[in-house]
Amino acid sequence: MSSNVSHSPPKPSRGARLTLVGLGIVLVALAVFGIVRRVQARHELTQDTQRNAIPTVATITPKAAAKDEALTLPGTVASWQDAQVYARTTGYVAKWYVDIGAKVKKGQRLADLDTPDVDNQLLQGKAQMRTDQANEAFAKVTADRYAKLATQGLVAQQIADQYTAQYKADAATVQADQANVARLQTLQDFKHIDAPYDGIITQRNLNIGALVDSGASGSNLFVIADTSKLRIYVDVPETYAASVRVGMPAEVSLNTYGAKPFAGTVARTADALDPNTRTLRTEIDVANDDQQLVPGVYANVKLQLSTATRNYVVPANVLLFRAEGLQLALIDGQQRVHLQHVTIGRDFGSTVEIIEGLADGDRVVLSPPDSLYEGQQVKLSEPNAAQKQRLP
Repeated sequence: MSSNVSHSPPKPSRGARLTLVGLGIVLVALAVFGIVRRVQARHELTQDTQRNAIPTVATITPKAAAKDEALTLPGTVASWQDAQVYARTTGYVAKWYVDIGAKVKKGQRLADLDTPDVDNQLLQGKAQMRTDQANEAFAKVTADRYAKLATQGLVAQQIADQYTAQYKADAATVQADQANVARLQTLQDFKHIDAPYDGIITQRNLNIGALVDSGASGSNLFVIADTSKLRIYVDVPETYAASVRVGMPAEVSLNTYGAKPFAGTVARTADALDPNTRTLRTEIDVANDDQQLVPGVYANVKLQLSTATRNYVVPANVLLFRAEGLQLALIDGQQRVHLQHVTIGRDFGSTVEIIEGLADGDRVVLSPPDSLYEGQQVKLSEPNAAQKQRLP
């Protein structure tokens, strides 16, 4: 016969309870430690990301360009003076005496024209003048006779005055004939084409028997150039225009004639800039007594000029070409980027000249990335050896 006796579970001992509590504390500590490590790792990752987001750039200080320097410009050589010789009268070419390359003197005969029309007009004019001179002589005799009769009271004074007026009219007609004959004589004299000054014939545009018209409406017969001196024209950029002075020396080199330079002098300037090219037209005069130089060739003109502005030379790889225009990335005292608009002068290939936008002590970013923007924080580093070699 069974008895109703209840059995309760055994209670853990005091040591077991302590073990369980310690195990729980360890588990909680491990969980807290893991959380702290993850927070710390995330914080470090955030700091690394922020540090990596700040770009590192190398900078240079621009080098001031020399204020006094030799400026070499291309120029065009022209003759001291040249003239296109036209016929002053209409006729046919009877003979020509010189060809291209001939050296001629002032007044030397170049060609002769056959002018039958002018010759006939001159003959007619002289005949008409002789007729009018005879009428004038008869009118003078008649006027003198009637003037004498009028003083004697044999004829009315009015009749004497009429014959006197007729005589004066005939005299004026003779004067007109004389002027017409002189004009025709001058036209006939123009059948002889003479050189207007000493020079060289550079063009001949006539042949025997060809009809030539008077004036510039027809083609020119000759072109004559005076090459005893030469004019060399150069266009000086606006930056150096104020430094050009009349009388300053210039050195002219022509590739056609080897390395020997020719001495010249600035003779005159336009005293105004070309609005299209912003350059100053300048003329250099060069003596050519030995006729070694010829007009029409290109020349290199070296001028010793000084700039009135403060220019700088920087490497070409500092330029930023953007829609806003040409810029340089400058670094201020807080190591922040400032995008500075600049104006370039001469391009030397690896370096360029900045004529506006830079000042002493500016720090310019080398090879700036396109991602740079105004006010961006950057870090500075020294340029490496390759970059130092490219510094101006």
